[in-house]
Amino acid sequence: MEVSFRKYGKLQKENDKLVVVNEKDNLGGAAGFNHGIKRAMLLNADGIWVMDDDTIPDETTLTKLIDARKNVESEFESWGVLASNVRWVDGSAALMNVPQAGKPWNQSSLPNLISISHSSFVSMYINAKAIRRLGLPISDFFIWGDDVEFSERIARVYPSFCVTNSNVLHKMAENQKVDILTDNKGRIPRYFYDVRNKIYIAKKSGSKACLKYAVHFINVFFKVLFKSDYKRLKLSTMLKELVAGITFNPKIERVH
Repeated sequence: MEVSFRKYGKLQKENDKLVVVNEKDNLGGAAGFNHGIKRAMLLNADGIWVMDDDTIPDETTLTKLIDARKNVESEFESWGVLASNVRWVDGSAALMNVPQAGKPWNQSSLPNLISISHSSFVSMYINAKAIRRLGLPISDFFIWGDDVEFSERIARVYPSFCVTNSNVLHKMAENQKVDILTDNKGRIPRYFYDVRNKIYIAKKSGSKACLKYAVHFINVFFKVLFKSDYKRLKLSTMLKELVAGITFNPKIERVH
């Protein structure tokens, strides 16, 4: 298990199974997950459980994921990603972390399993076999969309599921999706990564996905133009994102 926070250094001395890694620079969430998963692979892990720093699991969260893994392996040849059921602090669904249901969503006949096409790093259990074959999360994403791209890359090849009885809390300040229309001024520059990364994901998914995202982008652009505060900052950020997204083509790092 790896924890990227200095305050847990004391725990490492008490538990030889805990490895604390502190990066000197802010590499972004994407690189953080990349580095953590890479380190776990070097320890010959066969399954890797990743979480956000504000994720609060309960005593059964991991047990339910491992039980689900055994059940999936009994029904399918292999598996890719198993995602927890992410709730907000009041028990409602965490809107930013709802997995995308697969087609068909009821691919498994077993209880507590919903087929998914992508999910969130808030609580994700990953098959090391899939990582060896398909690579690590893309560090260059920095933030936003890295978990979607990574889990989608895996789910295209390996059956992946949301384990509905594996619960975690995502202790966000507010329960809302990423939205440039309503977000505060200080957070607007980070939407550069949101649009750029989504354009990359759409390009990799095909022309239909590109067309769908283009319609979405135009819709948001005009809403910002006519119905939003800080219009100049938001519109300039979106246009920079658009140009960057067209040329953005990061490499997927492989595990050796």
